Amino acid sequence: MSKVGIMGGTFNPIHLAHTEMAKVCLRQQDLDKILFMPSKNPPHKKDKSILPENERAVMVKLAVSEYDKFVFSDFELQRKGTTYTADTLRLLQEENPDDNYYFIMGADSLLYLDKWYRPQEILKRAVILAIGRDGSTPDELKEKRKELIKQYDKADIRFVHMRQMDISSSMIREGIAHGENMEKYLDKEVWNYINANGLYDAI
Repeated sequence: MSKVGIMGGTFNPIHLAHTEMAKVCLRQQDLDKILFMPSKNPPHKKDKSILPENERAVMVKLAVSEYDKFVFSDFELQRKGTTYTADTLRLLQEENPDDNYYFIMGADSLLYLDKWYRPQEILKRAVILAIGRDGSTPDELKEKRKELIKQYDKADIRFVHMRQMDISSSMIREGIAHGENMEKYLDKEVWNYINANGLYDAI
């Protein structure tokens, strides 16, 4: 049985905190590989500043290319309509019955997991790895974990800790739009691609 992590998101753009989250999960949970899976039509984001999927996919490929256990996945991009995590996990398990999945999310997302589409399916089909950064995992997160485990049978929710990294995709987009050099927050090849194609110059 392979232990497969899933890093999902719009990756608009993918940045160093994303790859650091994956490295920490890989190490702390002894995963065999991590799929970086860009979202096609995330149901909670209707932001017009989201780049077309082909450009986001290129950046993800560039960012993960140097890591042996990081794999770009177009699993959600190939599907039509709105993509939901519950459906993604179900389809992945149908195609790969010998894989165990570990879904990676920011710890704050745990507070709203029961509001996602079919949370019982998510918690049945994957171990949840919630990234709690140093000093930023409040008691309410621990209480939410207990609540979810009690509410959903077979729920396996684990906190993974990483060093503080104050980076966000929105911060990077805004910085680029204002002419700032955001190279230190991005993989070098991703930064070069953004510059070469004038991405985020006007948002």
